[in-house]
Amino acid sequence: MYIFKDEIFVECLKEKYKLKFKETKWWWEITSSKEIIKKIKEIECKWYEINYIDGISTFKNLEVLDLSSNKIKKLPKEIWNLENLEVLDLWWIWWNQLQELPKEIWNLKKLKKLDLGLNQIQELPKEIGQLTNLEVLDLSVNQLQELPKEIWNLKKLKKLNLWKNQLQELPKEIGKLENLEELDLTGNKLQKLPKEIWNLKKLKILVLKENQLQELPKKIWNLENLERLVLYWNQIEELSKEIWNLTKLELLDLWWNQIKELPKEIWNLKKLERLGLWWNQIKKLPKEIWNLENLEYLVLTWNQLQELPKEILNLKNLEELDLYKAFDLNNLKQNPKELLDILKKLKDKNVLDTNSLEYLEEKVYPFLEKE
Repeated sequence: MYIFKDEIFVECLKEKYKLKFKETKWWWEITSSKEIIKKIKEIECKWYEINYIDGISTFKNLEVLDLSSNKIKKLPKEIWNLENLEVLDLWWIWWNQLQELPKEIWNLKKLKKLDLGLNQIQELPKEIGQLTNLEVLDLSVNQLQELPKEIWNLKKLKKLNLWKNQLQELPKEIGKLENLEELDLTGNKLQKLPKEIWNLKKLKILVLKENQLQELPKKIWNLENLERLVLYWNQIEELSKEIWNLTKLELLDLWWNQIKELPKEIWNLKKLERLGLWWNQIKKLPKEIWNLENLEYLVLTWNQLQELPKEILNLKNLEELDLYKAFDLNNLKQNPKELLDILKKLKDKNVLDTNSLEYLEEKVYPFLEKE
């Protein structure tokens, strides 16, 4: 006899999977045939208001279980009997409120994706390290202060999302995740990174925004497969010239740091398409930057530019240039007429965004014309 205690869960199963139930005084009994039950390999009941999922072990052949955005506060132990489960999605938006995972999680040997984002989990059981087939682990927006060392046994992991937790440091064992391709550490309390991060040779996306980083380990520039590096809202003061190693980089986001200059070696980032430098302290750009032949999007808002090399006109693929409040007009190192000429040619190329145009026409052009 298969017993279910949550009426809303039963309604989802009836509506989406045409299962039949018999209602009793205290629960619902499933009356559909075993053959029908065996055929169900995926259950998606998201955006309902389910509180309990008792009876879930009825579906022995289940491979995908999506219960995101419900009102689940605790998982029944029987969920860990779903030995064929490959995807478990418990992601929350204002609903699921999981605070812990039972240690029986290790029974899900075939699990490839585990999404626990937007819950209230404070600690992971060490048994999570036994999910050796896991490829995607999402722990975003929880209350984790540290990670169990066993997590580094997940050798097949390709994507690890730790966005918006309370991590103050990463253990050096992170370097053991040799197949990792995406790592998101947004919004934690990291002040430094372990040098072992350079062992993540397959890493393509590294997001470190909204932390407290003042510098990056030199070996981070050895991550030669990086395509996206997001570092905004930290306290970084300089970039190493070894940045030239990142020849596959397509996006470099450095907004809201304390960078005063860019290394000339940036010219080697031939595949770079987007460069965000908003709200730094940059006074001068290296001429080599204009060799970024694939650059499409360049943000220089809120800097302290004292000059703008004419080579900027050589960026043939540039689609958008943001210069809003980018200049320190009182300390220009460039002939005003020359700068004015460059800016007007940029306007003719139709690459300046609306805010930049207004700023230039109201503040910059009049100032330069008077000089």
